[in-house]
This record gives sequence, structure tokens and C-alpha cells, in this order.
Amino acid sequence: MKPLLLSTFLSLGLGATFVANGSEIDNKIRKNADFQAGNYQLMLVGGGLSTCSSLASGNCLDADFDDTTRQQSHYLIDEKNIDAILTSQAFSSLTGDKREKVKNLFMGIYAEYQNEHLTRDELKRAFSNADAGGFDGSAFYNSMSDELYYTVLDHLEAPDHLPSGERRQEQVDLSQNKNRYAKYIYEQFVAMAAARVDDSSQSKPKIAVITASSRDPFESADFYQSAFEQAGAEVIWLPLDQSYQQAREWQDKGFDGCGRLTEIRADNGSFNREAIYPDRTALQLEMCSKPELMWKQLEQIQGVFFNGGDQSLTRKALRRSDGSDSPELKLIKQRFAEGQLVVGGTSAGTAIQPGGQFNQRPLPMISNGDSDTAFERGAFAVYPPSQRCQPETPCDSGLLASDLTYEADGGSGLFNLGTLDTHFSERDREARLALLAAFTGTRFAFGVDEATALVVGNQTAQQTPMAVIGQGGVWMVDTQSGIYKLQNNKRQLVAMSHYLNHGDTLSYDHQEQALSFSLKGEPLQQIKATTPPVEDGQWRQQLFGHCGSKEPIRWSQDGIAFVAAPSEDTRYFRLEDDELARCSYINLSFGMEN
Repeated sequence: MKPLLLSTFLSLGLGATFVANGSEIDNKIRKNADFQAGNYQLMLVGGGLSTCSSLASGNCLDADFDDTTRQQSHYLIDEKNIDAILTSQAFSSLTGDKREKVKNLFMGIYAEYQNEHLTRDELKRAFSNADAGGFDGSAFYNSMSDELYYTVLDHLEAPDHLPSGERRQEQVDLSQNKNRYAKYIYEQFVAMAAARVDDSSQSKPKIAVITASSRDPFESADFYQSAFEQAGAEVIWLPLDQSYQQAREWQDKGFDGCGRLTEIRADNGSFNREAIYPDRTALQLEMCSKPELMWKQLEQIQGVFFNGGDQSLTRKALRRSDGSDSPELKLIKQRFAEGQLVVGGTSAGTAIQPGGQFNQRPLPMISNGDSDTAFERGAFAVYPPSQRCQPETPCDSGLLASDLTYEADGGSGLFNLGTLDTHFSERDREARLALLAAFTGTRFAFGVDEATALVVGNQTAQQTPMAVIGQGGVWMVDTQSGIYKLQNNKRQLVAMSHYLNHGDTLSYDHQEQALSFSLKGEPLQQIKATTPPVEDGQWRQQLFGHCGSKEPIRWSQDGIAFVAAPSEDTRYFRLEDDELARCSYINLSFGMEN
């Protein structure tokens, strides 16, 4: 790590050592943002909200969680749990010879670790070390199908209860957060919700967290509930996920869908959750049986926040099987349109938000893929493949695990200015986002960096205000005057880009169909190299390293050639804050080809 970059991390409280006073750093962040929370309705976080919690003490300045909090998951190797695996549908689907070898593997693990509690790492080593008559347990562990892998984990997971019988819960401590930008983002979402409180007797805004992006939606409920409580809100968790939605559809057809919730969860790859989260599963059953309880909560909150994970799962929670909006999404949209509700999300909770139409074009929702595979194979309007696909265990769909996939008609439809991507600069996603925008005829696309948020105001007004807050920035692509060519499996793409940092703002004029920008910092007329807030991301490194350049900037990565081509309309701005310097720019043309 470069000395300048290290000092930047330390001064912001983002590294391993906390040097400056936390309140001083927080004050600098607030001052540079100049953020008016009441002007915005939608918070789109790029993921990477590293948060101090009892399960993630590495994100803490000074971890001080007692043994009443959940600090690690454990897996119990006992006869009951092994039997549950060996009688499962996933195990039964194995072929005869392999099924016998896998059975011997599990019996070997049981013989070695009978009635022991193992951590996840210890469990993985148990597969490697087990005596299974020459069968490679390590290779099997890494190549299991999704269904079998999660069957094993879920049935072996041990309940974590206090002596009183209460379930241990993950606890957050935002005051000890290393990443102060993450803390600031949580607090600003609460401030946005607080601006919608119209009852003087209500001392705190009420926020609902929805964890539908997770395969196991119960697992992260404690985390998000604790995080927003720490940020100053009254928080509830709503058990709105794909299993709830499917059960409700069965109910509406006259069947006992709610009574089949356990079975439906298993069909969705989540097993034995009643044993681990009895309170959460009981609440889901109650709200499934009485959906008016869910609707009442949605009518009383000032904010709703969606977790990270897989946006395709969130889409299933918000839409019916025919693609129509669920009653819950309709209510969220209604209150959002009336200005009574703010909506936020991180990672998948951001990627889910595009939808509807912009300039008579449907807005897609990106669901998977990396940049080099996107340029090699293109984009596919299909359900994303499993991330556990490997050359020896290929995806059933014929796709690669890295293929670019998308939903053509979007996700929730709460963001109607463009498509969205997350973990952006850190994962070099410029090419995949630009290709998807060009391929689908989407004019605007927004890539949000980690620990960063694009905040959006009223989208029905003539002018829609937007702002960027956080550690990184937001990259925008405008394909209006762009070019996209495919010839002999070679792709070429030309478009316009902008990159905004913490405290920068922009506005979209719907009548003029034009963007306007207000960028902080010093306008640059010559190159002044700038160090990005984190080292990840070739595009960000190249542009920060040539901030102010009037000459083309060229580089290659993963089989794609890039060129950033400044023109007389390009503007660079450099903002310095102690050792930290940021490079924002607008109207920078670029090209990509493989």
C-alpha cells in the first residue's frame, strides 16, 4: 500500500488503526457533503457498507461485544443432523454410486467429529480430512450443487441460544465503525425518513428492513435491525421474501400456502430455519396468514431498506409469478409517489430498483456477470446462473457463471432514470454496465462504488435532483450519442461518461432531457495526479492518475482495450481534504473494444 494511500485510510478511520478523533472525521464528512436529507427520496448504495458488528469485529475500531451477542455460526455433527442430510431430496438425487460414496463421507465425518460443534472453516476441513475410502471430500465440498450445499449447511447449523432460551442476536455498534462513511450513510437514510415524520408525538422515524435478497432472509435480519436502531430509528423487520410471496399466491388460489411455508422455503433452497430462527419464522407465518398485518406496517413506516445479496430473489419477493406487482410493492410505490416514504438499498437492494420506462424504453435490471465475459459473449435476458457453477459442474442453463444477464422489464420500478450497478469501480464493472446500456438502448446507467450512495429526489418533478455521498463515487454512462457495434464476435462501444464524488450534485431536466452538474473542488486545466480512496479498480486508477488530462488515456484489461478521450467539453475537478484528494469529471468520451 502506498504511503499516501495508507495515511488517507488512517485519517478517515478506514484502516486498521484509528488515528483521528471519530467526531472530527464525521464532521469533515458532513461538511464536505452539505447534504440536505429532506430533499431526497431514494438512497442507492453500492454495497460494501463495512459495519462493526458482533459477527464482523474486524470492521470495528474497538470491538467490545459480550457473550450475549451472536459472534459465530456453529455446525453440530450429530446423528439427527447427519440423518436429515442423508434423507434429504438433494442427497436422494445423487446417482447410486456417488450417493454411496457421499454417504460414506458423511459417516466418516460423523465418526471423527461426533457431537462436536465446528466453525464454517472447521467444517470445510472436516470434509478434507474425513476417511471416505479414497473419495475426495474436499473436491466434493467445492462441487456440490446449490441444493445439496445449502441442505448440508442448514441442517448442520446449530441453534445459538442464551441460558434463558432466547436466541443470541448479531449486534451492531456504529460508534466503533472503522469506515466512517458507512456510518454516515446509515445516518443519512434515517435523516431522510425523519423528514417524512408528520406526527409531533413520534420521536423517531420508523423504518422497515426487508432482507429478501438473501437465500436465508432470516440470517441478516438482526444485523439490519440493529444497524438502523444505532443510526437513530425505530426499526421493524418485515418477512417479505420469495417464499412469503409464493405462499400468498397459493392462499389467493384457495390452497393452504402459509401452512406449506417450510416446504416452500426448502424448494427455494433454505432448510430447517424454524430451528435456528423460531421467532422470525413464526412472524412470517403470522403475516402470511394475515397479510393485512404486513400492509398495516407498510402504511405506518417512513422508510424501507432492502439488503444486499441477489436482486433476482428480491424481485421474486416484490412481484407475482406473472410479473405483476405484489400488493406489498403496490403499497410501497403508492406511498413513495406521495412522498410519504423513502426507499433505500445496498448492493442487490440498489440493483433491484430500476424499472418502468425512460424515453419509451424499458429499463433493465442487471442480475449477473463480469466485464470481460460480457464483451466476449454479450448479454442474456434470462435468469442468472448459479455462482457455484464450475467447469467440472457446469450450469444447467448452458450459461457461464460469469455471463452478463438481466431482466428486460426491470425490478421494483422505483428508479426510472436508468439502470444501476454496484460494487462498481472496485470490481471493474464499467464495461459490463456500458455494454448492457448500449445493447438495450438505455440512455443512462449509473455505477455506484462501495460505501457510496447515489441519492435521488422527486422523479416526477421537471427537475430531479441527485447527489453523491460516501467513500467512492458514482460513474455515469450516457449512450445518447454513442455507438455499439458487433462484428465477428468483436464488440466496439463508444459513449459519454461522468464521475461524481462525495458532495457533488446533479440534476436531470425532464423537459430538456439534459443533465446539469455542480461539482466541488478546483477546476483543473492540467494533469494533477490524484490517489483514489481505495486501490481497487483500473478505470478509477487511470482517471485519478491522469486527472486533468487533455490527451487520450489508454489501457487494457482482461482482453478489453479502453480509451478515455477528453474533448473541449470535458471538465475535471479536484477536491483536496487533508491527504485525501478526489477527481470528479464530466463529459468524458470513452471507447471500449475486445
